[in-house]
Amino acid sequence: MSSTSLKKNLFEQLATIGKTLSHENRLMILDVLAQGKSDVDTLGEKVGLTRAGVSKHLQHLKHAGLVTSRREGKHIIYTLSDESVYTLIVHLRQVAETQLEEMQALLKQHLKPNTLLEPIPMTEIKKLEQNHQAYQLVDVRPEDEFLEGHIPNAINIPIDQFADNLAKLKHDQPIIIYCRGPYCMWSGDAVETLLAKGFQAKRLVDGYPEWRSLRDY
Repeated sequence: MSSTSLKKNLFEQLATIGKTLSHENRLMILDVLAQGKSDVDTLGEKVGLTRAGVSKHLQHLKHAGLVTSRREGKHIIYTLSDESVYTLIVHLRQVAETQLEEMQALLKQHLKPNTLLEPIPMTEIKKLEQNHQAYQLVDVRPEDEFLEGHIPNAINIPIDQFADNLAKLKHDQPIIIYCRGPYCMWSGDAVETLLAKGFQAKRLVDGYPEWRSLRDY
C-alpha cells in the first residue's frame, strides 16, 4: 500500500467516528451512558426513543467502537467502550461552544448568566469545604444513575420526586444541585423550585461525569 493510500485509509477510519457522531440521538445516548451502564429499554425511556430506534443507534455506535455490550440475564447491557469516548464528547462540546454562534446563543439561554440561576463551578464546593461551611449536595439524576456513581456526600432526590421531598433539605444551609452535565436541565428546574420556597440554592455547571474525570478539582 502506498503512503498516499495509507493516509487516505487512516482518515477514512476517522471519518467513521465522525459520521457515527453526526446524529443528535446518538450523542444523547452517549450522554446517558456517560452516567453508567444501561439496557436498551431504559435508554429508550431516558432519551425518548422507541426500543427499535435505540437499538439501531446502538449498533452504529458499537460498529464505530464507541460502546460495548454484554449480556446480564435476559438483558443486553451497554456501556461506553472506555473513558476516551467521554473525552471525545467533551472536546466536541468545547469546539461547538467556541465556534458556533448559535450554540453560544443557546448556552446563554441555558446558563442564565448574571442571574440567581447561573451555575457555579465545582471549585466552589472546595471553597466551602476550606471555609468549613456546611452545605447540602443533591444529585437529581434517576436513582439507577446515582447508584452507578455520584459525587461524595451527595444525596439523591430524582427530579421527578423533587418537589415532594423538600422536607429532606435544610433551610439554614446552602444547597448545591447537580445532574448529568452542562446540558442537563434538571438542576436548573430544581434550583428554581428551591428559590421559590426560600432556600439558598445553586447549581453546578458540571455533573458527575465531569467530577469523575477531574477528581482532583
